[in-house]
Amino acid sequence: MTEPDTLVLTAASASCSLGEDRHAILAAMLEGGVEIDVAPGIEGVFEPDAAGDPVPEVRAAQVPEASPEVGGVPDRAERMLARSIRRGLDEAGLDSSTIRSMRSAGVRFETIFGTTLGGMRHLGAGMRNGRLDVMARTTTSTVTRHALVDTGLDLGGSTVSAACASGVSALAMAGTSILAGEADVVVAIAYDPISEFAYAGFHCLRLVSEGPLRPFTADRTGMRLGEGYGVFVVERESTAVTRGATVLARILGWGGGSDAHHLTQPIPTGRGAADALRSATVSLEGTGIVPDLIAAHATSTPANDLAEHAALACCFGDRLAEIPVTALKSRIGHTLGAAGAVELSVVLAAMEHGAVPAAANATVDRESFPTLDLVAPGPRHDATVDRAAIVSLGFGGVDAAILVESGTATERVPPRPPVTCDASESRIVIAGVGSLVPAADDPPIRSGEIGLDDARFDGLDDARAVRRLARFSKLVRAAGVLATRNAGLDAEAIRTASGFVGTRFGASDYTLDFYTELLRDGLGAGNPLHFAESVPNIGSAQLSLGLGIEGLTLSVGGTAIAGLEALHHARRHLVTGQADRAIVVAAEETHPRVREVLRHLGEIGDLPSAEGAIAFVLERESAAIERGAPILAVVEETALEWPRGGGVRDSLRTIQGGITRTTDEVVRGPARETRAGRRVAIARRLRTRSAGTGECELRHAGERVERESVGAFRAIAELVETSEGGLVVWPDPAGGAAFARIAPVSSDR
Repeated sequence: MTEPDTLVLTAASASCSLGEDRHAILAAMLEGGVEIDVAPGIEGVFEPDAAGDPVPEVRAAQVPEASPEVGGVPDRAERMLARSIRRGLDEAGLDSSTIRSMRSAGVRFETIFGTTLGGMRHLGAGMRNGRLDVMARTTTSTVTRHALVDTGLDLGGSTVSAACASGVSALAMAGTSILAGEADVVVAIAYDPISEFAYAGFHCLRLVSEGPLRPFTADRTGMRLGEGYGVFVVERESTAVTRGATVLARILGWGGGSDAHHLTQPIPTGRGAADALRSATVSLEGTGIVPDLIAAHATSTPANDLAEHAALACCFGDRLAEIPVTALKSRIGHTLGAAGAVELSVVLAAMEHGAVPAAANATVDRESFPTLDLVAPGPRHDATVDRAAIVSLGFGGVDAAILVESGTATERVPPRPPVTCDASESRIVIAGVGSLVPAADDPPIRSGEIGLDDARFDGLDDARAVRRLARFSKLVRAAGVLATRNAGLDAEAIRTASGFVGTRFGASDYTLDFYTELLRDGLGAGNPLHFAESVPNIGSAQLSLGLGIEGLTLSVGGTAIAGLEALHHARRHLVTGQADRAIVVAAEETHPRVREVLRHLGEIGDLPSAEGAIAFVLERESAAIERGAPILAVVEETALEWPRGGGVRDSLRTIQGGITRTTDEVVRGPARETRAGRRVAIARRLRTRSAGTGECELRHAGERVERESVGAFRAIAELVETSEGGLVVWPDPAGGAAFARIAPVSSDR
């Protein structure tokens, strides 16, 4: 990578319980600040142990409410996000008029969100007051749309979930989009509001400590939850210099991996975290340089701290003793999906001020961590931090790490992100398909809902292992197995693959069950299985666990186009050479309450809803040829479009923008009877009028059934099965649209 191509950060906005500015947060930490106290922002309460007993207090790390509110948005996540986004854009010199001017000049902006639980607070509010419109706001597209109003950015962006590694994962995806040549400036946003759902979930898993967080100590007992928001502007150094922006840091590398070990416990060897960290720090190999600081994940849970230390020791060996390690969650709680983002912001402030904050409440257990140089009990002033690594470990065994270099470092290290090839020279093919969907005329499992006979799952998974899993998890795993069998992948090819899962509603049955339990019986009463199986990244977590995937895994959720979003990000991951293959799944459950919400929104009318899952094995063409695999189709292009405004016309323009990509191809879209299908038909007519050309052929999905994110995958699977080509166009009710151009394999191949 040449110097002008170096990825840089030109903004780093953060909010947590110690403040809403990275400099203020650092100052509070250097003064010994710890802000984990009574948290009125958590909606629910514990039931008293006995009649007449006091109600136990709920303690967590809550961002102080501040005014003024921005845009009158409806809930905590949107309010805090709106403020953080504006502060980040201001620091980067990107007000709304500047963004519009740059876009007019051809600069391509993109927004990527990372979160653990997204808009889950809306579900609780809707279940309390019975309002279906409030429940509908649970979808992440609603949260992100509110937060972006009047910024000059499109009102949307993919929301990815890699659990507590979501923040670092969003940054990695931002870098990928730029190095793939598909964006110039990316706003990477990580967030998780404080919520009863998260608190009750981690409490029922017995991971919440009654006392303070004590990272890497002998008496550590668990985490305390917090909330956080982090916003970064990522761009090429040449772009930043041209527009006069200040470079806060350079991104030297990143890495992602999966333990493929256990849903709620890390692998004791730290293998996945070590792989992620090794990838992130590859630029330091052969230089004799090690990071000047590591911001550890350090949740203070017994198993996590041991596994993380094992990963650090595996990566740095004897030199680990030379590297200061700090543990910031001990001061601000575990901010879940925002953790890596908030901690990176504080690290950047430490670089700027030459001072490293200490871990709180920590005396290192030397028997377990003999070579750990934990910054404790006090901060280290007059420190030179030129390079720092941030480690994030997530629920389901997902791991992520990033290495950054100070923008003022005098000795620059050439960056080596895990991008190994020119995206323009890479071709991505479909090498396997796994389809597990009911026919439109199959008998209903409930009124208006079509499901699969359980016999369809026979022989696809370990029956005992999946017996208690959510239906959604079973669907994801089974479709993945079918696709890998169809592609002829052996265990090693699967192990080194990446996994992407898209879904609009995820494990809706268990999610609603868990929320019902905590609303009925208090914060301490939830079923841990229901919580574990309802987190938004459960699909990618179970794909990793079920198939043995050790590469990057993450979920994309909250939209009707989530499957195509997953396909889009998987394609980018492959064209940049970060993996040879990826298993990509779209899956949906059905549920009467979900159907109620969709009918209330006018999305489905009287159409039945269907469960199901479809998986594709995407592969770099060279990798498929090398293993002698049959190539079923070519993924020539994928794209996402988000509206610039909130009206129907804006939604139609996003669809129209995609249809203009084709000339004589057949366009495949949703069923004519759906709102989405009607919008595609209107957009096609508008495109024809504006272009002054003949109408391209539009083929609506022929079956009268709503499949949500699986619908677009069904259209692609039909193109593969019939060896046809075409452009799949699929809109989201919130205004976005996704596109995939599929080409048949030529007969001379």
